[in-house]
Amino acid sequence: MGDDPLKIAQSAAENAAAFADLLATRLADVAGALRNGEDAPALNTLGESTDDLEQFLTFLVLTSEMLDKCSPATSTGLRDYRERLMKVLETLGPALQDMDLVEVADTLEHDVVSSLGEYRDLDDQVQSALRAAA
Repeated sequence: MGDDPLKIAQSAAENAAAFADLLATRLADVAGALRNGEDAPALNTLGESTDDLEQFLTFLVLTSEMLDKCSPATSTGLRDYRERLMKVLETLGPALQDMDLVEVADTLEHDVVSSLGEYRDLDDQVQSALRAAA
């Protein structure tokens, strides 16, 4: 039928830290553009980034579920990380709705970018747990 879910997760995990870093860099650039008055292109890039953020969050959920039985500590760490990241991302909604672009830039720069960077702390543990699950 399809590819082995574990192999897909392992492949995704190999690139997850780099993907989170890429997202963090892109969103830091959005914050800088908002601060420089380049609102339209910055908001366009932010909108285009939502699919990538959703993919990253999906990776976190699926990998956490996959590791739940064989590596509960890693699973819990991923779940906790995803919840922290979601809380940060949810704070963008009201600022965007109010078109408070200073708040959007601050949240991106100080909260979202640093939260995405925190994935590096989990990366080795996730990859090791996925290898052990094979």
